[in-house]
Amino acid sequence: MKNKFGIPKEKLKILQERSKFCAYCGKKLIFPYDTKNRRDSATIEHLNFDGPFYWKDGLNIEDVTFVCGSCNSSRGKKLLSEWFESGYCMAKNINSDTVSGDIKKYINKNK
Repeated sequence: MKNKFGIPKEKLKILQERSKFCAYCGKKLIFPYDTKNRRDSATIEHLNFDGPFYWKDGLNIEDVTFVCGSCNSSRGKKLLSEWFESGYCMAKNINSDTVSGDIKKYINKNK
């Protein structure tokens, strides 16, 4: 799987193995990315908007996860706490209690 963030293939493989489902909404992800089904395809989600954004600059595997294109698009550049209050999250019951363990770890680490 190729990525523009420079994450090594072996790290992406580890991430993919633990990310069969969207870390936010729980839908089964499509690997590799399918341009005909962007909503359900796996996309790399940066949890930390303060960076770093690229592996060569110090991006850590704990700061990214795979999510569906729909959730990634909906979140955009919103902080998680802000996004959880959006209509999208409320309609899909996405919040700090319902997200994956990876997201919960990230939230707890950054309190």
